[in-house]
Amino acid sequence: MNSFSLKTLSITVVAASLVSSIVFAGNDVSKSLPKMSDKAASFSKLVADYDMDKNNTLSIAEVVKNDMLTKNFAKIDANSDQEISEEEFNQYLANMKKSLL
Repeated sequence: MNSFSLKTLSITVVAASLVSSIVFAGNDVSKSLPKMSDKAASFSKLVADYDMDKNNTLSIAEVVKNDMLTKNFAKIDANSDQEISEEEFNQYLANMKKSLL
């Protein structure tokens, strides 16, 4: 009886996968993703909004009011120098985009 239940479950999962593939086949995932082609402009906006010491990098103290940057600061700060540079920010965005595709 257990093998029958497992077989039924397996068939149901495969069928659901096929149906969802058919239903979502026409959807273009890239249309629902945020546009990241102008990465420098988005970092420039962050610098304009948060860079208090005008060194063109962002420290944890400077981004404390931005929940997304605060939560992901360590992930974005690739070299662990306690500052987010434009290069680190752009690399983080590129990695996020790759993980979504």
